[in-house]
Amino acid sequence: MSFHNDYEKWNKMTDPENCPVCRAEPMPEGMIDLYELKHSWLNSEKVECIKWACHATAKYHGIELYHLKDNELSGFMKDIRIYAKALKNVTGGVKINYEIHGNTIPHLHLHLYPRTIDDPFPGQPIDYNKKSTDIYDEGEYEEFVAKMKLELDRLTADAENE
Repeated sequence: MSFHNDYEKWNKMTDPENCPVCRAEPMPEGMIDLYELKHSWLNSEKVECIKWACHATAKYHGIELYHLKDNELSGFMKDIRIYAKALKNVTGGVKINYEIHGNTIPHLHLHLYPRTIDDPFPGQPIDYNKKSTDIYDEGEYEEFVAKMKLELDRLTADAENE
């Protein structure tokens, strides 16, 4: 769903009472909760346009960054920093791309795309419409999820000890 397809429905969901995230409606099929920090949840799904893509969803209702209070915004971005570091450590990505869309679900979420030398979009933006069911080899996605959880546990433990 996109506001381009059904603006009335999308506009209705901008109200926290109708927001599927705020109402804790089930996630789309195939999407998993990967990790939770104070200000956000990290999610992932096996069917993607690029390997190891994740997205972080704010625990506060807002559509744009400017909708968040200062403490919410700084907390959300600190969570993003931890997720991105873990993603880079686990995937060996050369660069992490950060994208905020929100034209499908009007609740602030940020996509994290690890860019690799052999990714399918060299020298160009990620094409989100080119999701594929076969980007992972057998067991590769499950291994990624396990490694991310371990790395996020390590990074958050390190942060608590600082």
